[in-house]
Formats: sequence, C-alpha cells, structure tokens
Amino acid sequence: MTRGKKAAVLSLTIIAVLAMLVGGFVGRLFHTAIGEHTGEGAAQSSGSLMDSMGNLGQIVGDPRAGFPGKDRVTILCMGLDDNWTDKDMVYTVGARTDTLFLLTLDLDKKTASMLSIPRDTYAHIAGTDRNFKINDAYSTGGPQRSIQTVAGLLGVTADHYMVLNIDATRRMVDALGGVDVDVPHEMHYHDKWGHLSIDLMPGPQHLSGDKAVGFARYRHPDAGKRATPEDGDLRRMARQHILLRSMIDKAKGLDNLAQAPHLIDVGMSAIRTDLTRTQLFDLAALFHSVQQDDIRTASLPGDDFRGPKGEWYYKIDPKQSRAYVDWLVRGDDTAARRLVPVVVQNGTRVPGLAARVASQLHAVGYTDVRSGGNAARPRVQLTSAQTGTTGMLAQTQLLDTGVPVPNAAADAASVLGLSSAMTRRQPNRPNKAGWTEPGALIITVGEDYARAVKASGLGDVPAPAQTTQN
Repeated sequence: MTRGKKAAVLSLTIIAVLAMLVGGFVGRLFHTAIGEHTGEGAAQSSGSLMDSMGNLGQIVGDPRAGFPGKDRVTILCMGLDDNWTDKDMVYTVGARTDTLFLLTLDLDKKTASMLSIPRDTYAHIAGTDRNFKINDAYSTGGPQRSIQTVAGLLGVTADHYMVLNIDATRRMVDALGGVDVDVPHEMHYHDKWGHLSIDLMPGPQHLSGDKAVGFARYRHPDAGKRATPEDGDLRRMARQHILLRSMIDKAKGLDNLAQAPHLIDVGMSAIRTDLTRTQLFDLAALFHSVQQDDIRTASLPGDDFRGPKGEWYYKIDPKQSRAYVDWLVRGDDTAARRLVPVVVQNGTRVPGLAARVASQLHAVGYTDVRSGGNAARPRVQLTSAQTGTTGMLAQTQLLDTGVPVPNAAADAASVLGLSSAMTRRQPNRPNKAGWTEPGALIITVGEDYARAVKASGLGDVPAPAQTTQN
C-alpha cells in the first residue's frame, strides 16, 4: 500500500462540526420545540432528530448539566491523513493526524477559541522514548496518546477529543448551499494521486464544497510555478479559520433552518468522540447565539528546522506559545498582552512621555515594549484641532499594524487612561517577495496623555521644551 499526499483534514472537518454546533442549528431547534419559532421551516425540522434527542426538556432547561463543575471545556480536535491504496481506495489504518487544534469553549462567556498546532511540531511522543512529529502520536496510540502528547508539549490536558472523517466539509458546504469568501491570491495546484485539484482566482466569490476544500487545503503551487504569499502551513491554517467563520455565518441564517436535520446528520457522521450525544446538544444549546467576535483563532508560533536525517520539523516558540495557551485555553485575557510588540514614540515636545508610557504598559503585562524615539511626523494626517500647543500631536494615536490580539489598541488606550485616543488597525502588507513585516502596536504619544498624567497626580509634566527630547 502507498501513502498518498496528506490533506489538511483536521480544520476542514471540525469546521463542519462547529458550523453544526456553534452555528446554531441544534440550538435553534431547541427553541423551535419550545415555541420560539413557528411556521413551515420549523415543522419540517423537527422529525427524526427530535426523536433521537431523548430528554429535550432537560437539555433545554439545563445545558450546563453535561459539564458539572466546569466553566471551560477544552476539546482536542484531530483529523486523519487521507491514505490511498494502489487500487485508489481510502484507508485509515496507521493514519496520522494531519493537523490538530485545541477548541476551548467558555461556558460562562459563551465564547470559543481555536489554537492550531502545526502537524510537524517537534514533540516528545507520550508513552515512548522518542521525540518526533506530533502527528505520529495518534498512529501509535490513538486519541489518548495524542491528548497526553499535547499535554506534555503545552502543559494543558484536554477534557475531551474529536476525531474527524475526511469528507465532512465538502458535504457540509454543499448542504449549506455554498459559502462566500474573499480569495486573497490566485491558487493552482493539481495532484491526481492525492485526489486534489485547486483552481481559484482572487476576489470575493461563492464557493461550492469542492472549491471550499481547495481554498482551505492549498499549501503551495504546482511544481515549477511561482510561489505566492498564501504558501505554507500557517497561511493554510489562517484560511481554514476564514472558512470556519464563513460557514458559521451561513449556518446562522434562518433560511437554513429546514436543512437542520440533514446538516446535523452530516456533522454527526463525521466525528468520533468521547463526548456523549447529549453533551454535544448541550454545547449547541449554549452556543447557538455565538457571534463572529466571540470566536478567537490562532496558531502556535515557531520556526521550521531540519533534523539530523534531513527531515523537516516545526519548533514552537515556548515563551509565546505559553502566552497563547494562557490566553486562549486557560482564559487569562491579560496573557494576550505578552503577545503584543509595542513601539512608543513621543509626538510632542514634552520630554519623558514615551518612557512613562513604556513603564506604565510594562507594569500591566506588556513585556515587549521599546522606545521609538521622537516622532519625526505624526503617523496620520492631522487636522488643526489635533495640533497641540507645542506644534506637534494633540491626541495620542495607536496604530495596530497586525498584532495577533484584536483589541490590543483599545486595551492599551484604556491602560493609559485615554478614552478619546485615536485607534485604528492597518496590517502590514506583503512585499513583492511575499514577506510581511511582523505587526506591532505603534503608539505616538500626544499632549492628551501629558494632561492625563498631570491630572492624575502621578507627577508634574515639564512645560514644552524648545528642543525635542524623548
């Protein structure tokens, strides 16, 4: 038997299940059953699903009952390689996990996070005496060995697991009637043996199941073709997160209510899990109204390296990975501050402001803060009202050029006591070679901060100087 090309199965198939659970079909059916919705669609969607749900009243009345004593539930989601025999048949014996991620559901806040673990991550394989790619844990010890291997790598043990089949995403997207995404770059890849054909042009478009799978599986172009900024595992995982959000958006549309039983059947047939059916319904009831902003997604940062036999591995950055785990898995929102590089520059002629800002941010957990000196000119075009008495910046500006924490600028402004500061996000764009400069939060301090410091009684701010000092 020959192992075929590996597909990005994990995120694709868990997307289907999340669209079924988080997208709200089951939750909406719960509310239909107790009279929240009426009409033809509701009548069509009750059928066999309701017969299989058992004690509906208990689920609707107390969806937390399936997770006693739990405020957060973490699920290790695993998808398998698509292996093919010489006779072109799929098999799964000895399959490895293509990619993994930790799905964490906050039962109190009704928020979700997905922390992806690249498949080539170098890790100690639990229960063995060797280190290898993390995707090998499943093939030698099943889901429990994968859970323990991830626990050894990240210091967190998942409460439950999901193992997912290959074809669910295509079928789910088709059942939804397709999804809308904005394809960032041209994508062309063809692999007859691996049963993959991708041909996508850039721009907003409506994707069928096959095209959606291609969008999320693309990792590099055909041999001999020019690379694009979409190459690599990290960009592939980012597109999978984009597809997840698009599917949830589509799933939350009431027009699909009548399709709920079929969609749920597709999702349920795609998974093998130690969660009971009732627990899955409980999660659906809890998260039926989740919004886009309630879902956080990230991938473990790190770098590729070549092993002693020439094989490629991915080594995670331990410091940053710990911050991601603390933030997205353990729920410590302040841990996100450790992931935000900050550059502070003085936009006034008042000396010492940048140093004061840096010290204030560092004190609350921003660990990567450096001085950018004096601002040669404001980062944005100023109106006359924004020009202060010193002839420089009146209002502090916070520019997010692509940090991994969505609300970093607003958080920093709050820490500095600047409710009226101007915050905006403008991620760095890739250059012609496809390289993107790492993002940072660039703070240009204005005279509003000087006034806030003086009003707080934290110390006098010197009068404007004739010469510019940091």
